[in-house]
Amino acid sequence: MFRYALLIALLLPSLKGMAADLSLSAPPSIGTAVMLQVTEVPDGARLTGHFHGKPLPFTANHRALLALDMEAKPGSVLLQVELHLPQGPKEVLTKTFLVPPRTYREEPLTLPKTQVELEPETAARAAQETATITATYSRRGGRVGYEEGFQLPVTGRFSGVFGSRRILNGKPRKPHNGTDIAAPQGTPVVAIASGEVALRGEEYFFTGNTLVLDHGDGVLSLYAHLESMAVQPGEWVAAGTPIGTLGKTGRATGPHLHWSVMVRQDRVDPQLLPGILPATASAAALQ
Repeated sequence: MFRYALLIALLLPSLKGMAADLSLSAPPSIGTAVMLQVTEVPDGARLTGHFHGKPLPFTANHRALLALDMEAKPGSVLLQVELHLPQGPKEVLTKTFLVPPRTYREEPLTLPKTQVELEPETAARAAQETATITATYSRRGGRVGYEEGFQLPVTGRFSGVFGSRRILNGKPRKPHNGTDIAAPQGTPVVAIASGEVALRGEEYFFTGNTLVLDHGDGVLSLYAHLESMAVQPGEWVAAGTPIGTLGKTGRATGPHLHWSVMVRQDRVDPQLLPGILPATASAAALQ
């Protein structure tokens, strides 16, 4: 009897670990980010994982933000989570998702020739500013501020669609990697989640007054064309905190906010972030 009791006691940690499960806020899809919650994690277990072949960082509450880039290929995508138990072997949980294709709109725009065909000096300036913004997307680690989901930065009319390929003066350009929200100039813009101010760029050629917030684990949000900015680099701001006002600085045809989000350099649709749109609206937004 004692031998059987001892055997059961030794198996308990493993049996408890096997009860762990993977719960997602929505099915993964191209150009979206979804929240993963690992439930029933054994005490003392450490989590690692991979999604779509990339390492997956976990928070202390066993959450992770999964993302597929806007130009990811459709097909089978693997999620793998490893539970490293204090005692016993590593346990592996896997889920495979069949990701459908996603199509995007084309959006013709007519702009002054001077804003499209840049003089060499202006082109060099714009390239340097773009490189400064892009450098923030390499940030990793940091204080986590995205766990509770996201909120809209401003209320207004969605005037620019994520993923749309802009045709500037008849010439195809890169796909739009954010969402544009039109509202009256001076409307307050708030942080979509808690984070550290990673960049404050003033009067950039393309994006005008520009802020980038670092929400931890390579999750960053950008706010462009601001009329004013109310935060400084290195400052920690809580979700919903006013960070500036909406404007039309930089290359903008009218007052609006260009808002984009990167998850470990994967470009994702801000409108479909966890907490912003209900599940019933998500499918309609995938156009």
